[in-house]
Amino acid sequence: MTQSRPSLTIDDVPIAWRFDDGDLLFGGLSSVLFWANPSLFRMLSPLVEEIGTDLFRLLVARSSSLGTAEDYRDVVRLGETFEQGFLSWGRLVSMAGWGAFELPAFERAACAATVRVRNAWELRMQAAGGMRWGCPFLQGKVIGIFGRALEQRCWADEHIVSEGAEPVVEFRVHASDRTIEDELHRLRLARLRARQAELTQHMAAAALELRRKDEEVEQKERLIRALSAPIIQVWDGVLAVPLVGVLSRERAAPICEELLDRVTSMSATHVLLDLTGLSEVDAAATGQIAAIVSSLRLLGARCAVVGLSPQLARTMVELGISFAGVRTYQTLADALRQVVGLTRGPARRSF
Repeated sequence: MTQSRPSLTIDDVPIAWRFDDGDLLFGGLSSVLFWANPSLFRMLSPLVEEIGTDLFRLLVARSSSLGTAEDYRDVVRLGETFEQGFLSWGRLVSMAGWGAFELPAFERAACAATVRVRNAWELRMQAAGGMRWGCPFLQGKVIGIFGRALEQRCWADEHIVSEGAEPVVEFRVHASDRTIEDELHRLRLARLRARQAELTQHMAAAALELRRKDEEVEQKERLIRALSAPIIQVWDGVLAVPLVGVLSRERAAPICEELLDRVTSMSATHVLLDLTGLSEVDAAATGQIAAIVSSLRLLGARCAVVGLSPQLARTMVELGISFAGVRTYQTLADALRQVVGLTRGPARRSF
């Protein structure tokens, strides 16, 4: 033993400390010493919370079972019978703090066994942590070692016997078609299906909300169109359409469609198209106004244009659009007086 590399041997297991390298060798393998609680518990508990107890247990069990080929070779080497070798192996790993191993029952012909671990390290770790996920590490070791000893697939059911000052866990080994890999696949598939169902539900809810919002937008657009271009019956057979704001092709088209429908349904004979409130009209919309006037003529309704601005008039001239035969008025009042006969005298005037 040197000062920088002290060592000792317990039950033929060499333990050495390499202070210069910051390493601990247990049985010749580089090892790390952690406190069961809080160090290991604080390291593992966030993973349990993140992925869930079932998936965590299976992942740990699979990982611990991967080294059981070497463990089984040690078991065979350490005893004349499997039982003796397993208990000797248990004494070796107990020196690493795994717990005290017992083998109350082993029936090779029946493919059955009971493994008891007193003061199991996983239970000690969880005792003061406020979370419980059992002993998947020890379960994976038992499944792997006994599967090789019995030369067939087996499973180890875990039973927590005691969680007191000296916690005890029992593993009841029996023949089974279950494997850790199969259980992992089944669990992942179930989680995937659950996630897909959740996503489908979220998508359906999102689609429903989108349809609701689309309907709200459509209602608002209809309201805006109605407010910006209301079709008002001002007299029997007389409709007034005051246009406000910016008139584009996109806005003019539905106004024309709705106006023609109203003229037909109400048997209107006169339409007053009030352009006084328009702030901007593009060339395409100017053509739409002309189309509205022409369409009204085809339906037999007379159209009068109110508030034609100089800018709009110039645009119409530049585009070669003519309102020949269409009466124009400066104000809606002038047009109303003319159309409904609100001038002096009993007779109504037409245009």
